[in-house]
Amino acid sequence: MRTLTTILFLALVTSAFAQKANSLDLEKCVADLNTALVNRDTFRLRILLRDDLHYFHSNGWQQSKTDLMEDLYNGKLTYKKISTSNQSLHFISKDLASVNMTAEIDAVLNSKPMHLSLDVVQMWSWKENRWELFSRLSKREQIQE
Repeated sequence: MRTLTTILFLALVTSAFAQKANSLDLEKCVADLNTALVNRDTFRLRILLRDDLHYFHSNGWQQSKTDLMEDLYNGKLTYKKISTSNQSLHFISKDLASVNMTAEIDAVLNSKPMHLSLDVVQMWSWKENRWELFSRLSKREQIQE
């Protein structure tokens, strides 16, 4: 009985200290992603992006994790400013969530400056005690008349 009590106690303590996915962690990761893109912080992006990332731009252009980081590093794509609004989080399961938002993006692609108003959907997975972006899809924001 004493062994069983010890095992139950250890399991309870371990689960109490195990990090769990929550909305505050996810909101911070979304903000960190935007900051890392603007700062061209490939170290932080390696942590935030899954290796099998699918990053879809509003013009149909698709990038992998490697493509995105290389294009940021070599200056093909430079994010000058990313501001978001109307952000909502939806937890699909304990380790899968979507984030919907409106984004205003100032960027330079192939030396051409642009301003984009986008509707963005991001899919995040909880893996090894952290959120990782595995899919991002954007489309030009529909103007309401």
